Amino acid sequence: MPRSGHLNPARHFRNISSLARFIDESHDADETYQLLTQGVCQHSQWDLSSIQVLDLEAGLAIPIVRHDPFNPSDLAGFPGWDARLSPVGKVLENGEPLILRDAAAQDEFPGFQADAIRRKYHTTVIIPLEVRDVHRRQMVYSVASRQLVDVDETDLSFLQCVAELATIAVRKMRKLEQQQKQAQRLRAILEHMTASLTKTLDTEAAGTLAVGLSSLFPAGWLAVDLTSGRGLFDPDVPPPVALASPRRMPEELIAAALAARGLASGTEMDLTVAGNALRAEVSPLQIDGSHVGALFFFLDAPLSDHERIAAQAGRLALSSFILRSFIDFKSCRVTARRLMSRLFSGHWQDREELLDEAHRLDFDLDAPLRLLMLRVPQTDPTEGVDDGVHSFILRTAQLLFGPAVSCLLDGNLILLLDDSSSAAETKQAMFLSRVRSLLPPQTGLVMSAQVQKIEQLKKAKETCEATLDVAQSMSASGWVTPVNVGEFPALMASAEMPKVEAFLQNVLPEALTAPARKAEVALRTIETFLDTGRRYQEAADRLDIHVSTLRYRLEQLSHQHGLNFDDSDKCFELDLAIRLHRLRFSYGT
Repeated sequence: MPRSGHLNPARHFRNISSLARFIDESHDADETYQLLTQGVCQHSQWDLSSIQVLDLEAGLAIPIVRHDPFNPSDLAGFPGWDARLSPVGKVLENGEPLILRDAAAQDEFPGFQADAIRRKYHTTVIIPLEVRDVHRRQMVYSVASRQLVDVDETDLSFLQCVAELATIAVRKMRKLEQQQKQAQRLRAILEHMTASLTKTLDTEAAGTLAVGLSSLFPAGWLAVDLTSGRGLFDPDVPPPVALASPRRMPEELIAAALAARGLASGTEMDLTVAGNALRAEVSPLQIDGSHVGALFFFLDAPLSDHERIAAQAGRLALSSFILRSFIDFKSCRVTARRLMSRLFSGHWQDREELLDEAHRLDFDLDAPLRLLMLRVPQTDPTEGVDDGVHSFILRTAQLLFGPAVSCLLDGNLILLLDDSSSAAETKQAMFLSRVRSLLPPQTGLVMSAQVQKIEQLKKAKETCEATLDVAQSMSASGWVTPVNVGEFPALMASAEMPKVEAFLQNVLPEALTAPARKAEVALRTIETFLDTGRRYQEAADRLDIHVSTLRYRLEQLSHQHGLNFDDSDKCFELDLAIRLHRLRFSYGT
């Protein structure tokens, strides 16, 4: 005889409250699953409960936790059901709950039917969970009654709410576990710090830290954190530098902090900030051998031995303050490099895994994307973009363009941008102005066209690299205008610049390359005529002029500059020279 599964709303609310407290008592994910299966039976009308995973590689639906007071059994030796004979796959595929009014009577899922007959249960509800197990397998939880139950919308909502409670609890556990691991690493690194200093190491209270450091530093100190681009100082005793905001340091200070790399602590340096000449004692800030910032003392007199010891302790505290954001950057950098290497190599088979890895970086690969590539000239093959500079560039890109990830690949610093706003191109000049002081003047930057699919990223990277190759061979720097790079630009990337310039001077008259409208009209006329295979009517149509006007122009150019449009070899040289000229100036600074 069917019974109604309906409970009044007040009873449901009380049950949810009890379950929330019950689940909150857990200390890890496995315990959460155990308490969920027990609690849902203790606080509702359901008799049995279990959690199952879908193992796609094995093709099995495997119960990992089960609460069945009528048939206690050990699941350790149970391999699971054939996924084709279980409803688990269907629930996960649809992402919706599934109600089997009588699991023992239905024949759509024979494996499940046999289990229902053996364990004597009937009405079953299966709910997908939004979390995965430690092996990244999808999960469901199910409840069953030993009687037939009419499940209404209220009952189903109750079960979905319970599933959401479990999801929240598991996510919280995993987040806490990650935080605990990070805290353990930090404690190992910071165990040599004194207890009095560690009390000031709170990244959410930079002002409190600044006040604490003022007891160790001389008046008028300033620290520049290259990992974030921000400054740190005591607002009650500010440095003699005009600062609009601690979050935006003047370019002169950023350049000085970068120049402090490799200097001995306490090196004196002359600065000019906003037209004001200053003298400061500078000490580099380092973490794990990486230059992450600089500490400036604006002094009227040298520090005493006692003051220098205190300043050394303060530097350690300051480096530790920067350490937290630096460790976060370093861990994200490893993930970003692995992700971007796979994207650029063309290994896109496991798209879900790629998306999950990107989500761990708070990045959406389904959004419109752009590549931003920087190439820093290196005189020493061992040199590269320092971690502090890399972090600053990434954070600057995130502030201007939105979500971004970055990595160093093949000597290039590559940033993958979320261009959902389609506004990245409009912010190029602002981006360069903010990072210019950290980069050598010969640095080249290029931004790809917007791509809609991750499969297009490999080609976008190749185009950016070829563009920078050509720009480098042409001695261009700054923002490089992207073109559709083909075999011709790739060939020119290996050409010697003096020979290219000599060829252009010999073949193209200077009057045709002058920055004047008349010269551009003449050059375009020749270019179009040659591009159409020297067909007068077709060239005139393209230029939107009368064919007699075209003939007159070409005769004048031939007479004035000695150009021979009847000689195929000369026309080939002229065509090549015009292409070289166009290419050369499409990569302007």
